Amino acid sequence: MANKLHDMKLNHKMSKSFLGVQTPEDLNRVIAEGDFRELVQLSEAYQDKRIVEIAQRIADQKNRVVLIAGPSSSGKTTTAKKLCTQLKVLGLEPLYMGTDDYFVEREQTPLDENGKYNFEDLDAVDVELFNSNIISLLKGEEVDLPTFNFMTGHKEYGKRITSIKRSQIIVIEGIHALNDELTPQIRQHQKFKIFVCPVTALKVSKESGVDPIDHRMLRRMVRDYQFRGHSAKATIDNWPSVRRGEDKNIFPFRDQAHEAFNTSHIYEIPILKKHAEPLLRSIKADEPEYEVAQKMLKFLSEFDVYEDDSVVPNDSIIREFIGGSTYASEDPMTGKKTFVGSNYLIRNVANFLRDKHEILKEKHEEFWERHEDLKKDLIEKHEELVDSFEEAVEETVESIEKGEGEHLVK
Repeated sequence: MANKLHDMKLNHKMSKSFLGVQTPEDLNRVIAEGDFRELVQLSEAYQDKRIVEIAQRIADQKNRVVLIAGPSSSGKTTTAKKLCTQLKVLGLEPLYMGTDDYFVEREQTPLDENGKYNFEDLDAVDVELFNSNIISLLKGEEVDLPTFNFMTGHKEYGKRITSIKRSQIIVIEGIHALNDELTPQIRQHQKFKIFVCPVTALKVSKESGVDPIDHRMLRRMVRDYQFRGHSAKATIDNWPSVRRGEDKNIFPFRDQAHEAFNTSHIYEIPILKKHAEPLLRSIKADEPEYEVAQKMLKFLSEFDVYEDDSVVPNDSIIREFIGGSTYASEDPMTGKKTFVGSNYLIRNVANFLRDKHEILKEKHEEFWERHEDLKKDLIEKHEELVDSFEEAVEETVESIEKGEGEHLVK
């Protein structure tokens, strides 16, 4: 298959030509002339058109299983939800499934090099059960789908007993969706794989465009702060780990995709800038993340800010990062509407509980050590008192025998 990143750049060049925006200067001009709202509408319309085309291709090919994957901050969940909407328009009634309910039991979950639960490894997924359920669904059988309880670390049943018609399809979004090792029992002709990633064709200089990796880190930085309370410093510090996971689990399989979907919007950087810039400026010169922060600030300096987020539709991919998405979920920990991507909540709550368990375990061991020390002290004190009492009794008896303790007897 053709290189999917190259395909996405070609697709975006079409939209760029249509919109007439090629550089930061062009974007700044659009803002100054009051045409930014129209730019947003055109960019969103173009992306929706691409989703309609993909949905039609799936319908024409009669694929039964749609698999969607992409690197961090690509907008996978919004893409999957919008695709489901277009498939419904075509009468296909898709069943949306994630892989998060198919984690292995907590005690079987692999650990990373730091001893944390590694939910991004394929070994963390119950592949056998996942395939068995999909095959049964495709046959039209009734299936008791699991719900993974991230508090207990175990799958629960009886809550989602489901079946689909033979004309329906299944849409799956997950880290390993493009990897055939996730779906080894599903026939190839039944699968339709989509690689999702933002690749903007904006040119920041004559020699180079916007780095897709920096672009995604900018998105993630804004989202981490909006929904997870993380600083830009924390996002930058964690980014190498995120990239290692992508290079292992996602990018090696991107050319197995049947379709590449570019989630970049030509207008998004002026929107993201006002959210990201204060976060980046908070990083001090003596901190290790300062160099990356300055690089990002220099890049953002090319763009003017657009202050009004209301121009961004509530079903836009950009809403995953700035908030206000119609596809937002309720965070069970806070009760607030948030956009929880992939298995972020499960991973972090599970590791939070693991850390708390380790702390409690240490406290328990410390308590028992203190308990044993106290017990030892009490026994020693008791033995000293017993020895003292016995000595006193012996002395008293000796005194009585010598006729010296009559007053004690009286």
